[in-house]
Amino acid sequence: MTAMRAASDRGAPAERAQAAAAAGPGRGEIRCSGLYKWYGQTAVLSGLDLTVANGEFVCVVGPSGCGKTTLLRMMAGLAEYDHGTITIGGEKVTAPLAQVAVVFQHFGLFPWKTVYNNVALPLRAAGLDKAEVRRRVAEAIALVGLEGVDDRYPAQLSGGMKQRVGLARTLALRPEVILLDEPFAAVDAQTREILQEELLGLWSRHRQTALFITHSIDEAITLADRVVVMGTKPGRVVDDIVVPIPRPRTVGSVRRHESYAPLRERIWEQLRASGSPT
Repeated sequence: MTAMRAASDRGAPAERAQAAAAAGPGRGEIRCSGLYKWYGQTAVLSGLDLTVANGEFVCVVGPSGCGKTTLLRMMAGLAEYDHGTITIGGEKVTAPLAQVAVVFQHFGLFPWKTVYNNVALPLRAAGLDKAEVRRRVAEAIALVGLEGVDDRYPAQLSGGMKQRVGLARTLALRPEVILLDEPFAAVDAQTREILQEELLGLWSRHRQTALFITHSIDEAITLADRVVVMGTKPGRVVDDIVVPIPRPRTVGSVRRHESYAPLRERIWEQLRASGSPT
């Protein structure tokens, strides 16, 4: 997968975000304004505002129960919000949008389908012709480095390979926006770092808007242009931090960068003040 690490824009994240904003919202801009969500009498989100520029990679961290996954599901059109608005590419989100794809922590693969058929499933559901399905599936499988295993079943794959299948299924749809809910939490530490670098390579190549939920401060700093820190009781944004580490990145280059330790400390202090991170 090393060959997948295509060179990306080396400009500072803030400069890239400003350029994206100047170019207009695009189909990938996410804008959340004054969001409120209650479960019974409990406020899960309270007055949350968040914007992700077209082509930007934003990680959201926060204590358990702060509403990170709820926020992602509302962006995906899979959960309702009680007040406020969410727009993607200027379109109000009231149901799932065609340009948005979601990658969950659990792989969501059908055990009775091969790798090929798992990746092909949403394309067939979208009504693409057989030739286009074959082309997109082959391309996506190659992108995630799974050539030669397309006839295997999920039970024959490692955790990391299963997550690559999930990514391939998402990439085959060619979305403008990818929402990722702790996609690497179920794999071991070494595989997790490998997948982080592979995701960086894929994102650098396609530059979709990405919003990535994680409990890991290190993962957030490694991946993101910006790290959004959420507090709890109720859920809200308590900090929004630009990551000034140039791209392309590796896990090692991020750890060695002079900004890494102060960034990590700042995020940790915000999480500690907002609730115990888990």
